[in-house]
Amino acid sequence: MSTAPRFLAPFDQGRVEPAESLLVIRPADAMGLSGFEAVTIEQGFSPTAKALEEAGFAVFPRAEGRYGMVMVNLTRFRAENLANIARASAMTDGLVLVNGAKTEGIESLLKMVKNITPVDVMSKAHGKIFSFEATPMPQEWLLAGEMARNKDGFMTAPGMFSFEKVDVGSTLLAPHLEGLKGRVADLGAGWGWLAAQALGPEVSEMVLFEAEQKAVEAAKLNLMDPRVRFEWADVLALPKQLPFDVVISNPPFHQSRAAEPSLGVGFIQAAAKLLKPKGRFLMVANRQLPYERALEGGFRKVEMLGQTNGFKLFEASSPKP
Repeated sequence: MSTAPRFLAPFDQGRVEPAESLLVIRPADAMGLSGFEAVTIEQGFSPTAKALEEAGFAVFPRAEGRYGMVMVNLTRFRAENLANIARASAMTDGLVLVNGAKTEGIESLLKMVKNITPVDVMSKAHGKIFSFEATPMPQEWLLAGEMARNKDGFMTAPGMFSFEKVDVGSTLLAPHLEGLKGRVADLGAGWGWLAAQALGPEVSEMVLFEAEQKAVEAAKLNLMDPRVRFEWADVLALPKQLPFDVVISNPPFHQSRAAEPSLGVGFIQAAAKLLKPKGRFLMVANRQLPYERALEGGFRKVEMLGQTNGFKLFEASSPKP
């Protein structure tokens, strides 16, 4: 659902006047921004960033500089939201707007900001948008969004999938990645744990494809090997390229809170297109997601390697033309 109605409400009611320049952090879509001048967008998720660029906006994975006004759109991660609010307040001398749904924790963030500075609040579309005059925020808010070593010793940050520790699905797939040879691709590589397990001595090249730019930057810190290449890219829209011997993946199954099996299906289709005629695809998926038909549609041979702890492990080989 577009966030446009909530975002526009303070402007439509005359409670906020447009500034000479506007930075918008993490918008899910164009959300009515075409009516504003000098808009800069910070968006690190490749599919959304590309769509916003195609709509004519200036888009950066991480914005710098100062702006007349900054708006923060909430994500599902509290620490990331705190860091973005603190950054926003340091990037303007004007208003900061915070826009989010109840399910994104807007209520608790509103209370935290109100303890620091006066705010103007509007409720709309199952959420709130509030504004305040830029003021220094606690240093720990900024630090909450910085990269740090997680429980497994890898560099990660809030906003990445399973940033606190390696996820169960990846740990189940890892033992099946020993002895890989040739060119290997990791689709939806995240911060690089699975690729690190697959990077054996007979791998000639490893390419990590990941849509979230922050995760790509973390993976670069976690995999300092000359054989590894990193691509900030939408797996569902990869161009044709030199084929791989093996593709591995722990694909995402949602972008919002609801499960979206079509994402995994798209990853399966992408894997089939990337592989050599006798290439192999190794994949872990949530047990309840119906990927068997997509695998059988894209590959001549499909084998279930196991089922455990709510997950399924697959090996598919010989992609169909």
